[in-house]
Amino acid sequence: MVHGTLARSAARMLERRHVTRAGTARIGVVGAVGAAVWFSRADTVGGLAGSAFLAAVLFCDAVRARMRADRGDALTLWLAAMLSQLRECVVYLGLAAGAVLAGLGDAWGWAAGALVALALRDSLLAAHEAPVAASPGRNVKPAPLSPQGRAGGLLGGFAPCCPTRPPRDSDPGLTSRLLGAAAPGPGRGPRANGVPGAGPAPASRTGVLRPDAAPTAPARRLTAFSQPTRFLVIAVTATLWDARVAFVTLIVGCAIAVTGELVDPAARGVRR
Repeated sequence: MVHGTLARSAARMLERRHVTRAGTARIGVVGAVGAAVWFSRADTVGGLAGSAFLAAVLFCDAVRARMRADRGDALTLWLAAMLSQLRECVVYLGLAAGAVLAGLGDAWGWAAGALVALALRDSLLAAHEAPVAASPGRNVKPAPLSPQGRAGGLLGGFAPCCPTRPPRDSDPGLTSRLLGAAAPGPGRGPRANGVPGAGPAPASRTGVLRPDAAPTAPARRLTAFSQPTRFLVIAVTATLWDARVAFVTLIVGCAIAVTGELVDPAARGVRR
């Protein structure tokens, strides 16, 4: 709650200074450059300072999400997405440079592997979130004419026809006599979970009730391995260990995200 209040206050202050959402995204790139510079030191002080810069980058994201200006601009959204990818690459570059200066010669290979895993993860999510387009070869065939319409010939359309009667509701009394049970009156529905008038309990696609669907949502967000989670992993591993551990953890996290998307592609809506 405090974080949201601070982000909302900062968003209103930036809007009064005529700072747009694109400008806030550029500020986030500057923060990522600062994090990369500190991570290049490859020590505890550099890890702590770089983690602070990453926290500032995430705070800029929260501020940009609460800004009202240019909310529907497609170009601004595209620019923010591109800058989000650019700043992460800058952070990886700083980590790899610091590892090479510390004597880890294979750091560039681990950095390349982390970028490839991230690209696979993003491409899979983008492919699954793309809307399904209708096939251009499928045309809707007109409904065949009824035998009465064909029998009328050319003047069949001008012949008077009997009016169509609207469907009538079933008689509750007749239903009760036929079935031998009290029919539900208007406004009364089936009983679900002991509550009259309530619909059936939500079920999954297999028809089995899923009482644990809500608690699994935070776990699904963690396994999606979005950018805030990746920045948290970088901050922890770069401070406690080294860049090689950070890159290996990033590769494993992206692999888990790809596996979770392939196993459960219906769980969508996770931001990058």
